[in-house]
Amino acid sequence: MTTWVLLRGLMRDQRHWNGFDQRLRQKGLRVMTPDLPGNGTLSHELSPLKIADYAHVVWLQLDEQVQEGEAIYLLGLSMGGMLALEMARQRPWQIRHVFVLNSSAANLSAWYQRFNLLNALKAFFLRARGKALHPIESTIVRLTSFRHRRDCGLIAEWSEFRRESSPTVRNAWRQLWAAFQYQCPLTVEVPISVLCGDRDALVSMASSKALAQHFHTDLIVLAYCGHDAAIDAPAKLAHYLLAIVAPTKPQTEVQEDDEPAHAQYAHTQYSCNDLLEEEMAFNEAIFSVWDEKALSILHSKSSTMNSTKTGNSLPIRLSHDGLAYRC
Repeated sequence: MTTWVLLRGLMRDQRHWNGFDQRLRQKGLRVMTPDLPGNGTLSHELSPLKIADYAHVVWLQLDEQVQEGEAIYLLGLSMGGMLALEMARQRPWQIRHVFVLNSSAANLSAWYQRFNLLNALKAFFLRARGKALHPIESTIVRLTSFRHRRDCGLIAEWSEFRRESSPTVRNAWRQLWAAFQYQCPLTVEVPISVLCGDRDALVSMASSKALAQHFHTDLIVLAYCGHDAAIDAPAKLAHYLLAIVAPTKPQTEVQEDDEPAHAQYAHTQYSCNDLLEEEMAFNEAIFSVWDEKALSILHSKSSTMNSTKTGNSLPIRLSHDGLAYRC
């Protein structure tokens, strides 16, 4: 039996997966979303100043629910990626695969690549405003999401989360300090996959590229995706996670029921086609809106410049792949 452990980042908790954990459960996976000290259900606790201490706390939570010898997959977003790497360093024998999403390390990237302060300030001034929208949550969504930057419904929901429980200012600074100081290990004795969004306004793609080069693995870039890929492109992210781990399933030459090995192996594959179809359908819908806006602007400009001519329609088609590419 295997367990997927999803780890959120700075000042976030299990509620902010926004249904991504349920998406994996619908695939028949066992999923755990532990909170970190200072966040969510543990908001009353003091946040540690070192990523290693967060890892220790998460391992204590897992030890209560994961059977001995049970394989674990780790997915860490942002600071959660640092935590995933540290957990794998501490207990490599329990981890089958680590997925690091939009993360960084102090020994590999400059501070301005790890935290774009200018974009953070822009997000604050350009945030969506409303009576039910908390300014901090509105700023966070604006900064970390590409597709939902002004999604008032999402912001209102996360604002309610903040009213229910939120990290204290002290804990927020302690988490920031822990992330700022984190240095990834020279080696980790488990397979590692590094993913990032090509529209991440918070952490530079250079940070993810540095991690990929450090661990000698490909960088999987999710197109049209911001820092929080779990809300920007959940179907696409789930597809790549399952597509990567499926080939690692063990094969046996002879099964007890004399079923051919290749047939038994086929049963272990995760069905990912529906996830890609969902993502492509979403892309077609949202990109068609963007295309119409862009074409409308272009047509308007063309009409202004060629007001004395007829037939001003421009044969323009904006291109996009909507999936991912490797570096």
